[in-house]
Amino acid sequence: MTDKNRKSITNELAAALGDEANAVENELNAFHNWMRTKGKNPDRQKPLSDSISTNYYRRIDQIFRFVIGRIEPADATVITHDQADLIVKWLDQNDICQRNGDPYQETSKRKFSNALIKYFTWQHDQRGDAEQWRPRISFSDGEHENADRLNFEERWKVLQAANEYGSLPSYYETTETEREKISSLVAQRLGKPKTEVTRKDWERADTSTKVGSLIAVTLETGIIPIEVGRARTDWYKSNRNILKITKDDAGKDRPTSELPLTDATGDLLSEWIQERRHYEKYDGTNHLWLNREGNPYNSKNLCYLLRRLCEEAGIDHEDRKIVWYSLRHNLGQSIEETEDISQARDQLRHKYIETTKQTYGESTIESRRHTLEQITDVSQRAAEDPEFNPYADDPVQPDPTPRNESSHSSEHAHGDHIDVFIDDTQDDRVEIARKILSEEL
Repeated sequence: MTDKNRKSITNELAAALGDEANAVENELNAFHNWMRTKGKNPDRQKPLSDSISTNYYRRIDQIFRFVIGRIEPADATVITHDQADLIVKWLDQNDICQRNGDPYQETSKRKFSNALIKYFTWQHDQRGDAEQWRPRISFSDGEHENADRLNFEERWKVLQAANEYGSLPSYYETTETEREKISSLVAQRLGKPKTEVTRKDWERADTSTKVGSLIAVTLETGIIPIEVGRARTDWYKSNRNILKITKDDAGKDRPTSELPLTDATGDLLSEWIQERRHYEKYDGTNHLWLNREGNPYNSKNLCYLLRRLCEEAGIDHEDRKIVWYSLRHNLGQSIEETEDISQARDQLRHKYIETTKQTYGESTIESRRHTLEQITDVSQRAAEDPEFNPYADDPVQPDPTPRNESSHSSEHAHGDHIDVFIDDTQDDRVEIARKILSEEL
């Protein structure tokens, strides 16, 4: 019986491989089947979608042809780490081009890199002793213009994927001093004596609050890539559970802002600030987050990270422009759909027309914190309940006390509505939201 999911390598690759063609085709089919059964998360047996699995299969076929045509390796049946590094380097320098001679777009370069990561992850999962591979160059889709936003369900899924994302350094990439410090952390996580910690224990305990705190904070504050790179530990004021960004640190011309966090995100960030002390690369610096190489994050590696999280969460992003600004756009739209325009403007730190402030007033930190809690609840319910519609008129149970009662006047600093400036209709509110969000572009 013919396996309907079986893939055939291209005629070009078969011709280049000669007698080795069948062996490579069998290997790549094993790779394809692995992706379709547990390629998203091998430990939890979670599959990649058929479309992403097929896309990666075809790109690995193409990479085999690149390697054979340019390097002529002694063993053409496998791709090595050194060969992968060369492929990424050639793509970055436009030494590898499309058939028509045009260089590949950044999106295509990123997909080649992602396919290689998945290929080596498969080898590591199947053989155990095979080392993981990470690209030395990250590719991005460009700037934030026209970034696709995440919906409520995707927001929750990305947040959960970030909380489970492992980011301990490789056991063999650490110095003896750093290994001692991290072994203590591993011992704490696994509840075993430090003297008994092994390399395998590092893999078991390979979870960290770094990525979880980074994503949670961004989803609630909308910080942009340059602000992630500038973020310092002293930005976080734990006594008030806020992130304070001064005018000098802001990525654009914005006044000093105090941005509330939910209790869960504040706890996560506090935990990360404690955890980062165990890592050597944070010695002597107050940078809040550093990438694997010990450098501040930039737009490219943040976009790469977000797309990795989308894959972990089962979110298909192949035909969407998912970049770091997608998180910021999600925040603005989620606040507007859950509460009001005023809070979206304040949390995103927009400098909008004065009529908006006169119409809605300036929202308080506590009212925005409450809205963020509501967004989290809606996102979780959207991810867990297929029947729930987060875009219904009343997705969150409202406060039984009317918003305009005097008991709320001190908590919510909303001004009276002034019809001369903005009609309070749904169409007008949507238009204001569009203008606020587009001001960032």
